[in-house]
Amino acid sequence: MNVHQRTQWRKDPDGARYRMRRSFPAEPANATVLLAAPGTVSILDGQGRDDRLLDELTGRLVAGGAQVLSCDMPGYDPNAPSTADDQGERAARLSQLMDAHAHLLVPPLVLLGFSLGGQALLRLLRSGEPRQADRVVLVGTVVEEDVFINSLVSSIDLVYGSLDLVGYVTDSDDESLPPAVFAPDMYGQWSASRLVGRRSFEVRVHLLEGLGHTLHPCGPGPSRDPLPALTSLMSTAR
Repeated sequence: MNVHQRTQWRKDPDGARYRMRRSFPAEPANATVLLAAPGTVSILDGQGRDDRLLDELTGRLVAGGAQVLSCDMPGYDPNAPSTADDQGERAARLSQLMDAHAHLLVPPLVLLGFSLGGQALLRLLRSGEPRQADRVVLVGTVVEEDVFINSLVSSIDLVYGSLDLVGYVTDSDDESLPPAVFAPDMYGQWSASRLVGRRSFEVRVHLLEGLGHTLHPCGPGPSRDPLPALTSLMSTAR
């Protein structure tokens, strides 16, 4: 199936120009997916493994009848920890992305965020935007503090590669000590327990075997293709 695309330019309050893109099928769309890229992807037509994964995922979603909304993101050093400002900049662009396409939104609305993009979506949901989402899927997003969801959501799916290990400094005053390392089967449940809202919703944790942080194969063993798993999560929201 061909993916039709329409791109428009916008400006941040500081004057920085960026693009919004709507990818859609030839027939009327049967759902809307807001796609928030990870910190490694800053532009719509960049190069790299994450770009290819998002392009393939967009193609599959459009083939299933959904329209996908995405935008350029501010540049970010993936080797440095993200800050509240990083999340805020991305949340602001995602908010403008939804506003610009409000007249074209087709329910159900699914929010899909990868890593830093997932953190930006949580920031939006905390503020109550959008007012309602039929499903939220967060990939590689670790929730370290309680997040109160003010938007009305029916479910949140947390998706992690089984080999996506997270390390924490055990003693900031003693650099000789090794970090404490946790696997997603542990921190995934921690993350799920930190998501609360004014209306109850279901939180599910999914582990995809043999995959790393943004669902790329790593390690010597077999790995799972993430695309069928992700598209399945999207389709069950319709």
